Amino acid sequence: MKIELVENKKQSLYVYENDILLFYSTIDFKWTKKNIIKIFDDKDDLILEIEILQLPFKLQKIKILFQKTIEEKVIKDFTYDYILFNKNENLKRQKDDFFDLNQNYSYSLKGIKIAQTKQKMWNSPQKISLEINDQYLYYKNLIIIHILVMRTGFNSD
Repeated sequence: MKIELVENKKQSLYVYENDILLFYSTIDFKWTKKNIIKIFDDKDDLILEIEILQLPFKLQKIKILFQKTIEEKVIKDFTYDYILFNKNENLKRQKDDFFDLNQNYSYSLKGIKIAQTKQKMWNSPQKISLEINDQYLYYKNLIIIHILVMRTGFNSD
């Protein structure tokens, strides 16, 4: 399954599957670097609101301010490299090739690669392609939300 994430001029990201909107994100930049990211579904319902304390080029702390349960999955914690949900299950994100300048990552569950993102580093606005193995579609929304959290407002760092 292939999904596209596209950035607009306000550094929001929109997620499309077969040209149908699934989710979108917004960011409220604060001078204190405690930015607020909100993620909405296709019906404009808020599903996640987080506060991110950022330093240049490094994600420091994520605080979940609001969360709507997504397909019976409860997000416990985020970092740049993983998303922790339910009873200590986690999806890990790792760079495909350390020396590659593009932003290509894989997501794995218990050591099994279940999804991959592809993005060219110097594209502005951002365009991210996500491919998920069909047998792991159960995790699709968690992966999308992780990407939205990590990449919304990314070009402002």
